[in-house]
Amino acid sequence: MKLKVIALALVVASGFASCSNDNDQPQMATKKAFISAVTGPTAGVVNQELALIVAYDVENKCGVFNKFSETTTENTKEIEVETNLEGTDCGTAPVTKTTTYKFKSSVAGTYIFKFKKSATEFITQTIVISSAT
Repeated sequence: MKLKVIALALVVASGFASCSNDNDQPQMATKKAFISAVTGPTAGVVNQELALIVAYDVENKCGVFNKFSETTTENTKEIEVETNLEGTDCGTAPVTKTTTYKFKSSVAGTYIFKFKKSATEFITQTIVISSAT
């Protein structure tokens, strides 16, 4: 009888342990996506927000924008798109999606944006910011 009680306690305890909330969270895979096109203004004035439309390629329809990853050196930024894979029934066909990259500077100057097109190539967008008059 004592052995049956111990066995039952072990089974119940292992059942509770396998039902932890860690497994209830959906798993998301973060990936870098290459940028296929950038459109938008090439000039602006100090403290004016400019919007660039960025087209990026994801591996299937479950790829969604997460954030921009940036590396800045003086007035040059290298920019990548980071995506998450969310959902089910994603298909296998690549999809092009768009998002907006916003830029505003409080200092006049020439700014160079290098959007990552492939492992070694970039789409370069130059924006000249002038003083407000």
